[in-house]
Parts: sequence; structure tokens; C-alpha cells
Amino acid sequence: MNRYNLSKRLLKVASLVEPAAFLADIGCDHGFLAISLVKSGKIKKAFCSDINEGPLKRASEHIKEFCLEDKISTCLSDGLLSIKDKYDDYPFDTAVICGMGGLMGVKIIHEADVFFRRMNVFYIQLQSDIELVRIYLKRSGYQILFEDMVLEDGKYYTVMKVVNACDCKKCAFAGMNFDEVPLILKDMYDKTDISECVDLKYPYYEDMDKETYESFLKFLIDKYETIKSYLPDNSDRLPVINKELKIMNLAYERFMTFKN
Repeated sequence: MNRYNLSKRLLKVASLVEPAAFLADIGCDHGFLAISLVKSGKIKKAFCSDINEGPLKRASEHIKEFCLEDKISTCLSDGLLSIKDKYDDYPFDTAVICGMGGLMGVKIIHEADVFFRRMNVFYIQLQSDIELVRIYLKRSGYQILFEDMVLEDGKYYTVMKVVNACDCKKCAFAGMNFDEVPLILKDMYDKTDISECVDLKYPYYEDMDKETYESFLKFLIDKYETIKSYLPDNSDRLPVINKELKIMNLAYERFMTFKN
């Protein structure tokens, strides 16, 4: 933690953020990430949204405490929907989406596509279904420029830096109601071959924190081997566990090749 009460994972997000004029902090919690970025000079102005009144109220209090009312505004909103309904030309040039489930993050991007397509870059730190997030981004014409991992309080978190890479009209989910998207993403993953699953679940980037990445894979392999040891030979979970172990071990072998 630090003077802005940023957790280790939010410090990692803050370190990746490039200078920009107008940031959307979606799921802002207490508002400290936006506050730290504005105070550091990386961001000129910020907009904080949260779906819950309590966190947004605390964010407003902290913004006032740091005398930043003229630079950071707040809005009770499901992602950016409240803004999209009123102002679809709001001039965001970057965004952060942190601390929520993977499919919720995908929903926010999908439903506010009009904003994300215009951004120079945005950053996401999501808690689950990361392979489905990667599929959505790839099939929607976004490119993940970089990823890193953070270990905080015994949990591993993935942080991504993302840019728009193509014409959205060519994207797989363009114009689709989000309710249809999760099942399609899961079906896409289930039909993906093992070698591609390695990149979808455990991509490796040269500048990643190697120690954290390696410990993450070792942790998962040990966890799944333990689960497997308790399963009977006729368990219908066994094929799933074996597939995941194969993917993890391939990822670990690849990492050791890079490392050495």
C-alpha cells in the first residue's frame, strides 16, 4: 500500500498507464487509482464509475479530500452505459477496468464498444475466465500488447494492456446482444486445440515478472495434481483435469525454454 492506498495489483496497473487526457475508471471502488494517476500527472482528467452507491460515495469523499473535484467526476453506472445513453461522443482516450470477473469486464467493453474503439489504449485487471477474455478481445479486433502477473495476498492477478487493432465491422461479436456472448466464447474455447489453449490461458511475454509467472504455473500444476489424486478413475471430471494439466505442463515447458 502507499499514500493513495493502492494495492499491489493496482500499483501494477498504474505503472502501465501511459499519459492521457481523459481516463475512464470503471469499477472505481474507492477512487484511489484515478486519484493517484491525476496527482502523478499521467492523467489530466478522470471519470469514475461504479455500479454500487457505497464505493462511489467513498470515491467522491476521497476525491474531495485530495481537492480534485475539478479534475475527477463520478457517476453511478453499469460500466459506461449511463454515459453512452446520454453522450456517445464523450472524449475518453483511455480506461481502466479492474477488480471484477472476466465476463463482467467483457460485458462492459462489449456494451460500450463506441468508447473503447476510439481509445488509444486501455487496461484491464480481471479476476476470472481470463482465457475467455482473451478470445473476446482477439475475435473483436483488439490486440493485447502486454500482460503481467501480480501475486497479492496469496492470489494471482493478470493485468493487460490493450489497443484497438481493426475495423469493428469485421469483428465476430459486432451488433450481438451480450447475453449470447458467454456461451459462444465457451464453445470457442472448448473447440480450441491444446497448443492454442496454452496461449489463451498462459501467454508469456518477455518483459513479464518471470518469478511470479513461474510460481503461478507451479501453484496450478500442484493444485490440479492434488485434485486428480482424490478423483476415482471413473470420475467424469478426470478428462477435464487431465486436459488442464496438459495445458499447464506445456506452458511450463515453454517458459523453461524461454528462461534458459
